[in-house]
Amino acid sequence: MSLTDDAAAVPAQLFKTLAGSLPTGVTVVTSLAGTGRPAGLTSGAVCALSADPPLMLVCIGRGSRTLTAIESSGAFCVNVLDAGSASLSERFAGGGDGKFDGIAWRPGRHGVPVLTQGTVAHAICEVLETVSGGDHLIVIGLVVEGAREREAAPLLYHRRRYAGFPAQRA
Repeated sequence: MSLTDDAAAVPAQLFKTLAGSLPTGVTVVTSLAGTGRPAGLTSGAVCALSADPPLMLVCIGRGSRTLTAIESSGAFCVNVLDAGSASLSERFAGGGDGKFDGIAWRPGRHGVPVLTQGTVAHAICEVLETVSGGDHLIVIGLVVEGAREREAAPLLYHRRRYAGFPAQRA
């Protein structure tokens, strides 16, 4: 048996159920398209990869317009959503134009959109490498700018529901 033997893999629906059992932080990954228009999508497939050098990775579906923007600009921003921002997550999870209509953001390094409301932190990354990951592309970026915006609980997603991170005990 090889790793490419699809017959040995679990069915896609079971995999989605299994993956949905893993609670994840919710982010909006943004970039700037070649046209100068902002692009973005909601993602729970984001991970800190290394501290030295500071690297993050994001996993993005191959057909994504945001992936096209990241590939053309060479940069992206990971915006970590706060616990009260489920509606922001829903907005960027959908397809189509107008995701940024009425959304507060500022251009960061390389012009990538940094959301200025509804976040607890952001990290701007320059693309170092991309790796094939099935129907997704794994984009590895060097963190070149970032900040923790404020003390607030992050938004989590688990089994198709949003939740805030539990409050810290005294």
